[in-house]
Amino acid sequence: MNQVFSFHRYWLLLKLDFAENGKRSLLSLAVIFGLMLIMMSPTIDYSKLGFDPVFLHALAYFFITFCTSLSASLVFDKYASSTKGINAILIPASQTEKFLAALTGNLAFATVLIALFIVMHIWFMEILALDNKDILNRKFNLHFLARLVYIYYLVQGVCFLGSIYFKKATYIKTASVLVSFIIVFSLINRTFVRSLTDADPAISAMPFGQWNIVGRNAMFQIEYSESTFLLIKIFLVFFVLGLWYIAFVRLKEKEI
Repeated sequence: MNQVFSFHRYWLLLKLDFAENGKRSLLSLAVIFGLMLIMMSPTIDYSKLGFDPVFLHALAYFFITFCTSLSASLVFDKYASSTKGINAILIPASQTEKFLAALTGNLAFATVLIALFIVMHIWFMEILALDNKDILNRKFNLHFLARLVYIYYLVQGVCFLGSIYFKKATYIKTASVLVSFIIVFSLINRTFVRSLTDADPAISAMPFGQWNIVGRNAMFQIEYSESTFLLIKIFLVFFVLGLWYIAFVRLKEKEI
């Protein structure tokens, strides 16, 4: 018998997880979808209240990112203490199966919400354009949506790792580490970019993004070549996969 992975045991774990958490997950999904619908609905004229529709769409994105990251940070909460984890530990399944079952459930929940967001954004913006064609110029294009999706799954990966790495105050500690890393990395990136240019022009450059240089009489944009940008995207994808792998290694260290 394969002690590392059995699809039958993996399937039983998924069924067990759905039996224990399915109703709560579906209820959470329904509530989040309802709130997304309220924020993004094209039938409600939020402009009368001083709210911009595109801003509310962006707010809906941050809302689902917060909800799914909070859910990801609680994936391994059942192993946090001996009193809660004894039943989970005694489940006759390998560490690989437990990890994949947890990852599958988390990704399924997160993927449904980000897919709903993308479909609703594109569809509702087209509906809004029937009365105001100029709003199409502010619709999130495919490249921007791809960046939002990557950031979304990056946050999921970080919180998923934090759920097994931290025992208490998981979400707060994970968020603190993530924000600190972003600040430090941004400062390093800015220092590096400024070291390559004169002090005169104003320059802004997001990590792994284009450079915007504003001189006295002109503005320049420096972008990566297609091959370089492809390597960057491959690296970023493997970075997220690496977060999941580290979470798996951490799970094995705990001997769960």
